[in-house]
Amino acid sequence: MDKVRLKQDEDVLDTWFSSGLFPFSIFGWPDQTADLKAFYPGTLLETGHDILFFWVAKMVMLGTKLMGKLPFTEVSSGCSPP
Repeated sequence: MDKVRLKQDEDVLDTWFSSGLFPFSIFGWPDQTADLKAFYPGTLLETGHDILFFWVAKMVMLGTKLMGKLPFTEVSSGCSPP
């Protein structure tokens, strides 16, 4: 079997990491904007159960670490998992 050589692309950021910044980055973070103060944290996140770990968990971790608060108080998937 031939050896395979892999090289990491240095210009790629994990999409779920950048998506995890969404709840506060849309309001101008890291600057302490009026919108950030007014709208973060939110109340309800409506999402699919299939991305709870990939997206919602990242938002919770990053929001807690970088903002000191959960990004929302309630999460709803709108349906039960199959």
